[in-house]
Amino acid sequence: MYTIRSIEWAAFMYLRSLSFNQSIAIMEALYQDGVISKDCLIEHIEQLADRIPNNKAITQWLKPTRSGYFAVDGTWMKYRGKDIVLLVIFDVKTLDIVTYRTALEEDSKSYSALIKDAYDELKPCAKGFFCDGELSLLKVLRKEFSSVPVQVCVFHKEIRAKQIIPFVRPRTKIDKLLKERIQRILFAPTKQEALDGLAELKAFAKQHQGEEKVKKIVGIIKRNFHLLLTHFDHPEMSPYNNVLEGFNHMIKRRIKRMKGFKKPINISRWLKLLMLDWRFHQLKETRFKERRNKTPLHLAGVQLPKKIYNWLYYVRKNYHK
Repeated sequence: MYTIRSIEWAAFMYLRSLSFNQSIAIMEALYQDGVISKDCLIEHIEQLADRIPNNKAITQWLKPTRSGYFAVDGTWMKYRGKDIVLLVIFDVKTLDIVTYRTALEEDSKSYSALIKDAYDELKPCAKGFFCDGELSLLKVLRKEFSSVPVQVCVFHKEIRAKQIIPFVRPRTKIDKLLKERIQRILFAPTKQEALDGLAELKAFAKQHQGEEKVKKIVGIIKRNFHLLLTHFDHPEMSPYNNVLEGFNHMIKRRIKRMKGFKKPINISRWLKLLMLDWRFHQLKETRFKERRNKTPLHLAGVQLPKKIYNWLYYVRKNYHK
């Protein structure tokens, strides 16, 4: 009763709306009939997910160019009430996904497996890595890419500090003074000013040794402090990691609307759809003109049609095993 083209269309509608009910309503409006149930639609989309090539196969087929600058991060999601982590390697210049995997823990073993998945792509071209300072990840990067600079995102440090003291409305004079000193360090225009700011913060901590929050803030800023300064020695690298943060926000929002994953196999199925949908989606609202109306794969130098109306259909028609 259902053609593969109609299921591809329904799957694409779902990926854009993240609502099975809305997708079904649109199909009923088109056909003027109750054409498919929710359970049936889910079953067909899952079968479609099993048939399409995975992220690595798409890369081997289309051969995107890597910029050499990669963000590596983990974002947490729910599975049967438990937390699992989605680990991602992301090209910060093209916004393309290099690889991803899920794990139960954000540890060295998990990050080693992630790096191994894409090692052949990363090794020849790696020029710089961006991360949030996760110690297990840094350990793996030092081992596998000892000569490649690493920049810890200053926004991650600021977010961590905000968990200790309020930034929007500091409650006390100490909160206000701490906020000023933190921002002076993280957003310093020169390396020396950042170092001077750290010395000033340490001196401030000595004057307020009884304040637990001051001690915590100093610990947060000092942790891998030298990696906050990488961009001063490598001006081609940004101190921020905004592109991956935006991607993580999108993924978290989509997974939240899915209300977690109920079966282990569904984790790989639906993440495959979400990740490939990202690689083929057009960047409509970006403030960068050179990216506008292009997909991450276009930005990575892949010769694709200017407009792909449904990437699921395009992949089925053009991908050859």
